Parts: sequence; C-alpha cells; structure tokens
Amino acid sequence: MSTAASVFRRRLFTGAAATTFVWIFVTDNVMSLQMIKGRSMQPALNPDSNRLKNDVVLVDKTIRGMMSSRLKRGDIVTFTSPHDPDCHLVKRIIALPHDCIVPLSSPDSYVRIPNGQCWVEGDESFHSSDSNTFGPIPIALIDARVITPVWPLSRFGTRLPLLPEWKKPRIYPNGGPRMSE
Repeated sequence: MSTAASVFRRRLFTGAAATTFVWIFVTDNVMSLQMIKGRSMQPALNPDSNRLKNDVVLVDKTIRGMMSSRLKRGDIVTFTSPHDPDCHLVKRIIALPHDCIVPLSSPDSYVRIPNGQCWVEGDESFHSSDSNTFGPIPIALIDARVITPVWPLSRFGTRLPLLPEWKKPRIYPNGGPRMSE
C-alpha cells in the first residue's frame, strides 16, 4: 500500500513539475497576460477614463529577436523604456527602419528611422511619453506585441483599432510619399 502511495506522489510531483516548467516557458517565450496602466493608448486600451479599471491583454512574445521582422506599422507593442530599464511601456509602432516621420514637437522637420530601430507613439499624444520625447527606440527593446484585450470581460476578444488616420500624413514609408497619399 505504501508503495502505491509513493508511486502516486512521485507521479503527481513529476506531473506538477513538468506543468510548471511548461507554464514558465510559455509565459516567458510564447504568450502571456499583461495589465495595461495609464491613458497613453486611449481609446485602443483603457478606453474608460476611470483609473481604477485597467485592461488586461494577451501578448505575443514570439516577435522578439529573429522574428522582429514580423512587426509592422500600427502594431501595439510592449517594450523596455530606453531611459529606465525597470519601466515597461505600451505604445503603437508608427514608423519602421528607413521610414521618415514628422515629429509632433517639430512639424517643420523629419526624422529618418535608422536600421534596427522604430518610432513608437501613444494614441493619446497629450498623455504619452514616447518617441516624440526620446526619439526612435531599438527594436531589440520590444518585448511583445499586444494581441487582444481579455479583461474586462466586456472587451474580451475586441479587435484593436488600426493606426489612427490622423497619424498617417506624418509617415513617409521608406522615405517615399506620405501614407495618406
């Protein structure tokens, strides 16, 4: 009897350990849930102005490293702040390498995005610390791409809005004509 009980405990422990390792691998490298705080991505994320309600989103972590070529203009991404490694931000990719962008702070000039970097902005520019503040960011700082909200339940599976129309006239893909043309 004690042999059967010890076999059961050993199998239970082995199964729990394997499940834990798989869970850790998936949440570190494939996908996970993240809580979004702040107003910089309104109305796409946290559309309610109530600061007590935060969206929880499903994020795709497979876009890091060699898969970063799958990133595109309009993707909402999470990344490590270029100025504070303990701070993680959520913004929208506006411009990719070789694009030109007209910064909000100086509408009479443009910035060409260097290779390996991108320009990110919040949808709510008045409440956003983004590339208009710190310039293009290295793509290597991007941790994940936001897929969809999962909380609150009323927003579960909601399709995230595309790149806002008012931003398009400031973007010159590959240095060519404006996106709106």
